[in-house]
Amino acid sequence: MRRIVEIDTIARTAVVEPGVVNSDLQQAAARHGLFYAPDPSSQKACTIGGNAAENSGGPHCLYYGVTTNHVLGLQVVFATAAPPGWAATRPTASAWTCSA
Repeated sequence: MRRIVEIDTIARTAVVEPGVVNSDLQQAAARHGLFYAPDPSSQKACTIGGNAAENSGGPHCLYYGVTTNHVLGLQVVFATAAPPGWAATRPTASAWTCSA
């Protein structure tokens, strides 16, 4: 659960697993002339999954926005063995929505 699965330079998106360390994603994106804006002070230790769970920020977020402004979707696997394929989409003003 620590892989950067894909960086799409055309769409300027990345597919990553939740255990990817923030600074590792930033370094991988930089090789393609891109960057991942959320940069909490613990970026050398924090993971993308943790960033999404806590809506992490950092100095760049004053201009570019916090984690929720950079996450297009999540594939969620529940400990209760809920059916695979459920995905949380970008939050609305009130809450996350899920679709099967």
